[in-house]
Amino acid sequence: MYLAALLIAIPLASALLSFFAGKRIAPYLSLASGVVSLFYFLLLMGSYDVVKNYLSYNTSLAWIPEMRIFFHVGFDAAAVLPLLLTQLIVTLSTLATFVSGNDRNAAYYGLIGLTHAGLNGFFMAQNPVTFYLFFEATLIPVYFLVLQYGGPERRKAVFKFFLYTVFGGLLMLAAIVFLQFHMREHLSLAAWDDFYKNKLDLKYQYWLFAAFFIAFAIKTPLFPFHTWQADLYAQADRPSLMIIAAVMSKMGVFGLIRFDFFFVEAIYRWQYFLIPLCLIGVVYGALVAWRQNDMIRLLAYSSFSHLGLIAAGILTMANLGIQGGLFAMLAHGLAAAGLFFVADVLIRRTGTTQLDGMSGIARLQPRLSAYFFVIVLSAVGLPLTCGFVGEFYLLWCLAEYKPYLAVFGGLTLILGAAYLLRFYQKTMFGQTPVHITFRGLSLSEDYVLIVIGLLVIVLGFFPIHWVGLGQYAFRFMNHLPAN
Repeated sequence: MYLAALLIAIPLASALLSFFAGKRIAPYLSLASGVVSLFYFLLLMGSYDVVKNYLSYNTSLAWIPEMRIFFHVGFDAAAVLPLLLTQLIVTLSTLATFVSGNDRNAAYYGLIGLTHAGLNGFFMAQNPVTFYLFFEATLIPVYFLVLQYGGPERRKAVFKFFLYTVFGGLLMLAAIVFLQFHMREHLSLAAWDDFYKNKLDLKYQYWLFAAFFIAFAIKTPLFPFHTWQADLYAQADRPSLMIIAAVMSKMGVFGLIRFDFFFVEAIYRWQYFLIPLCLIGVVYGALVAWRQNDMIRLLAYSSFSHLGLIAAGILTMANLGIQGGLFAMLAHGLAAAGLFFVADVLIRRTGTTQLDGMSGIARLQPRLSAYFFVIVLSAVGLPLTCGFVGEFYLLWCLAEYKPYLAVFGGLTLILGAAYLLRFYQKTMFGQTPVHITFRGLSLSEDYVLIVIGLLVIVLGFFPIHWVGLGQYAFRFMNHLPAN
């Protein structure tokens, strides 16, 4: 009965123990929690029959029964890839802290555990109230991770992030309260049929979808709600930034998948505006990334650009868009985590975030250059890497919707190749400055990069079973009106 809830309980227990365990033991507790959660998730996934059972391992508890509010989490097809990404990235980000000079205290690993539990709960939430609970709960530990362990301008950056996200969360809360009282019974995402048969009036759909979309657009972020992102990424502690950029940024686009079916008519009437808005972000983010000399800001705008393409594909409301969007979340998460980790390795050894401040690293550390190259190839969408598969699906469904929009979406591949290969060329090639003494990779750093590199290649060669999960993500897809 509580099998799904254990994915929340394991990191939560680790977090509570870490706060009191002391600096020496807390990192190992956090790493063990990540590994146990990963293997437990794989165990659940191995016995999950996506064809026969839409929803499995339910945990539903009455929370405020007078208001028909339940705590409800479960394991469904839409959650599989985001949950896999979460277990992988949290484990790897914890492993990324196992380096010489690590001065993070026990509270740091406790906050990582709370973030892990919140993300698992968010992706498994099966009703709007539980969804909102974890949507906001993840904000608190991330806020303190940046505030306590970030860079010199962290207070301003994290306050801006907090202000934006809370505003979006309040809009979504107002919409959820309306939905909760509009339904006569407990509103479960799995029991969509009754809700779909009793559609909301279009005038309500407009306002409710606007509230949800703004909340998700801020969280992702999407254009023009992105102004907090680059500042936060530049100031965040880099191992925790791997979680923020690779997993937390997927909460908004995953929310679009979760709630699209509540507002079908509203989305079809607003597609002509929303999809181009997302694609403006694709082009704008890529152009700004191209002009960056700071590697963290370059990667921040790169992530912003790619997430715009994922959102655009999802908003086509096509089955291929859902499938491609889910797989692209996984692929982008792996690439983003790998790129930010490589940036962390470079910054710790050279003492600068500026591309002009380093070159010729491949001469000093050829293994790093090889790992870096594989991750870059996935990030630019090279065939036979996992980055290609999701983007191909997304561009295909955009071409079916409006061919000219696929052209704008495809610019992310061209411009992405330009700025990421420039990033690689400026850091890895050229003459090695005499002042740089680049020490070799530690064992933990090798492990992080090997795991990401192998996943990028394996998922690129064998994507079909993972992509196919998207067609089972929602039973309602067969009942949607034609575009």
